[in-house]
Amino acid sequence: MKCFSNKIVFVCFSLVLTLTLCNHENSATTTCRLWSARRIIATFTVTGGADKIKDSCPRNSTEKKTIEIRGTIKTLYEDSVKNITNLFKIDLVKVGLEKIQPGTFKDLSPLMDLIIQENKLKTLKTGTFVNLNVSFLSLRRNFISVLQPGVFQNLSLYQLALEENRLTKIAKGVFQDVSLTRLSLDQNGISRLEPGVFASLHPKNEEGISLSLSDNKIERLDPQVFDNKDIDHVNLGNNSISILHPGDLNNLPNLTRLNLTRNRLKEVPEGVFNASKIVILDLSHNQISVIANGALDGMKGLWYIRIHHNQLKEWDSRWFRGLSMIKIFASNNYIETIPEGSFVEVQEYTAVDLAHNQIRNISDGAFAGLKRLRSLDLSYNKIRKWKIEFLEKVMIQENVDLRGNNISCSEIESGIQQLRNQGFIFDKC
Repeated sequence: MKCFSNKIVFVCFSLVLTLTLCNHENSATTTCRLWSARRIIATFTVTGGADKIKDSCPRNSTEKKTIEIRGTIKTLYEDSVKNITNLFKIDLVKVGLEKIQPGTFKDLSPLMDLIIQENKLKTLKTGTFVNLNVSFLSLRRNFISVLQPGVFQNLSLYQLALEENRLTKIAKGVFQDVSLTRLSLDQNGISRLEPGVFASLHPKNEEGISLSLSDNKIERLDPQVFDNKDIDHVNLGNNSISILHPGDLNNLPNLTRLNLTRNRLKEVPEGVFNASKIVILDLSHNQISVIANGALDGMKGLWYIRIHHNQLKEWDSRWFRGLSMIKIFASNNYIETIPEGSFVEVQEYTAVDLAHNQIRNISDGAFAGLKRLRSLDLSYNKIRKWKIEFLEKVMIQENVDLRGNNISCSEIESGIQQLRNQGFIFDKC
């Protein structure tokens, strides 16, 4: 089989351009760059298979090195990058890679970035990524459906990216003594997580661990799966969770951010979030029609909650009792009335968004007890009557948005300028 290659290498301080056009099924161009003081000082290029990769870099050079591969390499062997000193980045993007032999990346200190994305990997075997101390390992956009136990072992890094693969289950032991800050498993097809699968994750630093599992098929926030005191952020957006059970968060004692947007939730019961350390809670884009009166009791740190795009028909101040300061986003529901005492349970609201509901009635004492408010959004409801007295005793720091309603301007005509000076926004008066 003939291979036609057209190759251009241009070096100017920090610029290297390598263009390879080749039809050979297992031939690639490897470019090794030598860096000094953040500038490229030399470039070496070798054409050949996986056995030629290490030949692209000078063996005795003390400068930091990066390797970029363009073309086709189907397999990385144990000695493909062996004995390359001072290697700090390997870039293997769209090279048709199908297999990585365990031990390929052994003893590659001070390797920092390992980019193996948009290839054809299907199975990662035990021992493939072992005893590595890197910053970023990307395996995005492959065809990975199998992660064997021990594939990631004694690994220390900032982020492990496994998004957009074909994983449906992850077994316990896949992440053995892995220290990291972010683990990204979004956009796979994961429906099964074995108990203890995240138990041996450790934080890379004081930030804690961020775990992202959005756009999968997970049906339960199982405390036997989500069991790690160091996880502080969980993203489970766009999954298939329909029921929250009391005790679901018991094994995540330091969780501060939880994203459950775009699931199938219909109710928020008591005993799920109570006394948790959650600061940011996202329950938007579900089917929630019921929030138990004590569902958020004891959440002393909560200051940001999203419950917009649900099916709530009533506003109940008891949902938020005992909270000190909070931003509430509750737009796009079916709330019709703001009853008396709706805001008495919280010491201070920084923002309340009730836009795009069905609000027709506002009780005279709806805002009683409220002293300060950064912003209030009541736009695009069905409000016909607004009284100047509603927020007369409330300090408005930014604005009150009343656009898109049918407010009778004649009833507030005498005080319209005063309201505008206070930050009220009208579109008809």
